[in-house]
Order: sequence, then C-alpha cells, then structure tokens
Amino acid sequence: SACATLAPWGSATLRASGSATVHAWDSATVHAWDSATVRATPYVAVHIHSARATVTGGTIINVAALDLTDPQTWCDYHGVEVVDGIATVHKAVGDDWSTDRGTDYSPGSLPACDDWRDDHECGGGLHFSPWPRQSRDYYRQATRYLAVGVALADLRPIPGGTPKCKAPRVVRACVEVDIDGKAVSR
Repeated sequence: SACATLAPWGSATLRASGSATVHAWDSATVHAWDSATVRATPYVAVHIHSARATVTGGTIINVAALDLTDPQTWCDYHGVEVVDGIATVHKAVGDDWSTDRGTDYSPGSLPACDDWRDDHECGGGLHFSPWPRQSRDYYRQATRYLAVGVALADLRPIPGGTPKCKAPRVVRACVEVDIDGKAVSR
C-alpha cells in the first residue's frame, strides 16, 4: 500500500504499490507496482510490473516491458497452448451453448462473427479467456465451458482486468471442457 513499510517472509505473497517499501526474505513473493521499493534476499521471487519500481536482490521476473498486445507474448504469459499456429482458448456458455450475445458455440461447431474489428478493445469479435475459470468472470451464469482453437494470427489480446482476447472466428471446433479445462465426455 502507499507509503507503507512491509516485511513479508516465509511463503507470503505481497502486492507492493504506491510508494511502499518492502524488505522480503525466505520464500516470499513480491509483486512490485508503481514506485514501490523492494529489497529481497536471493530466494524471493520479485515480479516487476512497473518501470518505476526499484528492486535490489531477489530473483527478478520483469513483466513491465512485455507487450501483452502481441498474441504470442499474451499466450506465453497466460499459459495458452499454441500448436501449429492455433491457440486453445476458452468460453463460458449456458445450457444452450450460447451467451446473452446469441452466438452458438455447440460442440463441433466453428462459430464466426459478422462484426469483426481488428483492434485490442472489447466488441467486434468473439471473446475468449485463457482458461475456463477466467471465462466465467465474463459470463457468471455459465453452466458449461468450451475449449476452442483460434488462429494465433487473428487473436487480439484485450488489456485490463481478467485476461481475455478476441478473434473473428473459431478454426478448431468447440469442445466441451470442465471448469479446469479437461475434456468432458457425454
């Protein structure tokens, strides 16, 4: 938090933001945002999310410079599998294999949108998340989940909030999965 001095240790995880000062040791994890200052021992994982953060020691994971609008970088960052140029992403739907937007995502189908807009903003495409649990954030009344394949070349990450992306079409048919992404057999 802003203007605080914090000391996580053991297996604690801390988000330091504002002008917080952190001294971390043992196997703590620190996420450094804004102008946070972190001093860490060698076994502390420090995730840098801001170019203004100051970090001494620790094991640095610098995500501040990542271009999360780049499809491959976004997939790598969120653990999305990409095979032969096809990214596996997920969709939350209702019992009728649709959302309130009306697109049919029935297993075996290859949905496409008619309003594609090639940008990194909501709207103008079919929207997906890296994992089923994340897709539920965008459709809370979901009762079913799907894994779909979209062309990496067409995938457009949408920054901010729970991770999501969009694409103009599904190129590998919809497959029902559970909330953990495992195939469901009926």
